Amino acid sequence: MYEIRVASSRVEKELARIPMGGRERIIDQIRKVAENPRPSGIKALASNVYRLRVGPCRVIYKVYDNEKIILIGRFARRSERTYRN
Repeated sequence: MYEIRVASSRVEKELARIPMGGRERIIDQIRKVAENPRPSGIKALASNVYRLRVGPCRVIYKVYDNEKIILIGRFARRSERTYRN
């Protein structure tokens, strides 16, 4: 099982801005990703960088297989700006 970490306090604030019902769904899906970081339905954006779709929200994360860590880099509602940086 992989350890889940957030990249910065900004990421925690992004999650806090998501309404409670959506936030719970996202947290549930992240727990599932901790067991299998590359399930079907996940889109690879770059080398070891993936996108998880949970309703209108997107979770961008990077997998470090050697350390067994998943680093959450972004929580965002789907828009053109979601995938920049």
